Amino acid sequence: MNIGKWLMIAVLTGVAVQLWTTHQLSVFERSVLATADTNGFVAVQMPDGAPPDTALILAALNCSSAAAKRADVMAQRLTEMGIPNRRSNNYSVAAATREQMPLLTRTSIVLKGEIPVIFINGMAKANPTVEEVASEYRRDKSKPGL
Repeated sequence: MNIGKWLMIAVLTGVAVQLWTTHQLSVFERSVLATADTNGFVAVQMPDGAPPDTALILAALNCSSAAAKRADVMAQRLTEMGIPNRRSNNYSVAAATREQMPLLTRTSIVLKGEIPVIFINGMAKANPTVEEVASEYRRDKSKPGL
């Protein structure tokens, strides 16, 4: 009986630690997403080779999933709107520096969201609308002096 009590305490402690860790991560993720701009995009680390002023659309290529189809439709609509875009199915940063680590952490949070994930000019959002991407693309271009 004594072993059973200790086993129960160990299990409950493990469950409590897991719940607390999940809660802390959830709070952190919400705090990062709370920093989003008016279009819902947050500052992130752009993937290597991402061209400036181009919407990078991350989702599976040549796939019949709903998310991949949304990405294909988004690419088509952005092209029709004259917004440069590129489809890709991977994100990579070859050698991250210490200064990039906070942005990489933010990037990982966005990448956990619903597909497609859109990167544009140092900002990203999971599953935005075409209108949000277009607004984000035009955001800096509408400022005086640019």
